[in-house]
Amino acid sequence: MARAVPAVAQRQTQGSRAAADAPSAVRIPESRRLHPTARRILEAAKRILIERGYRGLTTQAIATESGVNKAGVWYYYGGKEQLVLALLEEVAIAESHHFGVRPTADATLDERIDLIVGSAEQVRARVDRFAAFYELLPEASRDAELREHLMTYYRGWYEWASEVLVPPGGDHEARSGAPATLGQFASILLDGIFMQMIVAAPGFDLDAALAHARETLRYLLRPASSAPGRLPGRSPEPGRAPSRASSPR
Repeated sequence: MARAVPAVAQRQTQGSRAAADAPSAVRIPESRRLHPTARRILEAAKRILIERGYRGLTTQAIATESGVNKAGVWYYYGGKEQLVLALLEEVAIAESHHFGVRPTADATLDERIDLIVGSAEQVRARVDRFAAFYELLPEASRDAELREHLMTYYRGWYEWASEVLVPPGGDHEARSGAPATLGQFASILLDGIFMQMIVAAPGFDLDAALAHARETLRYLLRPASSAPGRLPGRSPEPGRAPSRASSPR
């Protein structure tokens, strides 16, 4: 990826590099304003990535799909490598529609959790929009530069989610004792749910999965000094009195 990039492509991808290099930029995403031709190329590349996978994302295929010749693809993006980085920003940030949003100061815990987890309808929409993002994940394991951009995105997401769940300066101490890691754990929960939906796992219950994700985060975010409650998804056996660890909150 050390190939020189044309001046126009450098200008077009400047926003992508800034977002990747600076976590603060990633945390507050803004859609980039692209030339209409550059936008058409990017949308064509995204369709190809979703429909044919990374291997099908050739410069020729992009040119055919977008109606822009290969010289035009090079002019705006400097080739496939820089276009892939622009795609990563597009599908991971610009299409997120919720990443970077801050709750109001008086938002309840449930409202904060809902912003991270979302409803079943919102999650289905996110999975549809993020199909291209998950196509890039295997490639990121083989490409150092793409992997670094991806990790920068995730670091920004962790920080944002932690601030949503545990606002800075609050007098609230999470049960986990490590608020900074809650964003990482939320990412694990949601990525697992998204992957189940992408592979169409038989019998997967999205509503139940989201309910368990909310309950788990709610449990971890209760003050450590509060009375212990039952673990998510656990209930006493029929005819047996609940123990202290499983008593209702």
